[in-house]
Amino acid sequence: MLYYEFKAQIARGDVAPLYRIDGEDKYWSELAYADLLALSSELDTEVLSDDRSVDDAIFAVQNYPMMADRKVVVIRDRKLKDADVKALERYVASPAPTGVLVLYNTEGKVKGERAFTFDPLSEGELIPYVVRLAREMGGSIRDGAAKKLIAYTEMSMTRIKNELLKMIPLGEITEETVSAYVEPSYSYRVFDFTDAIARGSYTGAYDVLSLLARNPAEYSPFFTRLTDYVRLMLHTKLAKNVPDAELAKALGVAPYPLQKAKRAATNYTSKQLLTILMKMYGLEQDFKSGNIGVENAMDLAIAEAIEARRK
Repeated sequence: MLYYEFKAQIARGDVAPLYRIDGEDKYWSELAYADLLALSSELDTEVLSDDRSVDDAIFAVQNYPMMADRKVVVIRDRKLKDADVKALERYVASPAPTGVLVLYNTEGKVKGERAFTFDPLSEGELIPYVVRLAREMGGSIRDGAAKKLIAYTEMSMTRIKNELLKMIPLGEITEETVSAYVEPSYSYRVFDFTDAIARGSYTGAYDVLSLLARNPAEYSPFFTRLTDYVRLMLHTKLAKNVPDAELAKALGVAPYPLQKAKRAATNYTSKQLLTILMKMYGLEQDFKSGNIGVENAMDLAIAEAIEARRK
C-alpha cells in the first residue's frame, strides 16, 4: 500500500472501525499512524497499556467522545490471542459509529480489519513521492534530481525531507543542486565506485577516491565497506533465484543496497566475483597489518576488479 492512497481515503472521510498498520518501512507506517491519531483529540485518544486487555480497548472505543467527533483507541506492540481476535471480530460486526480502533505493529489477523502494510518502496515508486513532497513543502524538484537525492540518501525519507527543507529556498531543485548541497552517504560512494569499476572506468573510480582524499582516515572504513559490498554482489549472483525481499532479510541488509549490488553483479561471473573478493580480503589484511598503505591497496583493488571484468 502506498501512503498517499491511505491518506486519500482518510481525507475523503472513508474511515474504518478497525485499522491494522504495519510493515518494514517505519517512516510511512508512523505517518499513517499519526494520521489516524489526528482523527480525534488528545483527550479522546487512548493507547492501551500492556497491562490492559483487548476487552478494555473495546469498552473504551465504545464510549462516546467528549471533545472530538471520534474516539480513537490504539492496541500496539503485542500479539493477539485467539480470544482477542474473536472479540475484535464481534466488535467489527457491530462497531460504535464514533469509534476507531487501531492495531499498530500487532500480530494476529482480524476479519473485517482494514489493513495497510507499508514495506520499502522501489526507487521508481519513491520518485513521485519526493516530487509531491517537495511541492507540498512549497518547492519543486525535477524527476532526475529526485532520483539523485534518493540515491545519495539511500532512500531515507527522514533525510530526504531534511535535505528538501535545505534546498527548497534555492528555487527549483535540479541534479546540479543536489550534487552541490547534498553529501552522498558513505554507502552511495561505494555504489558509485563499484558501478564505475563495473563499467571499466578508471576515471569514475578515481573521482570517488578523490573525495576520500580530503580525509585520508576515510580510506580504511571505505575499503572495508567495499569488501562487504563485493561479498553482497557475490551473494546476489549465487542466489539469483531467491526473491529480493527474502534474500535481503536473510543477509540482514536493506532492499536498496541489495538491488544496487544485484545490478552491479551482472557485469561479472560468479567466479570473477569470488576472485575479486579473495583479493580484497588479502589486500585488507595487508594494509591492516601495515604491509601496504591503504591508498596502494585501493589502487590494486581497482586494477584487480577492472581486469577481472575484462577476462
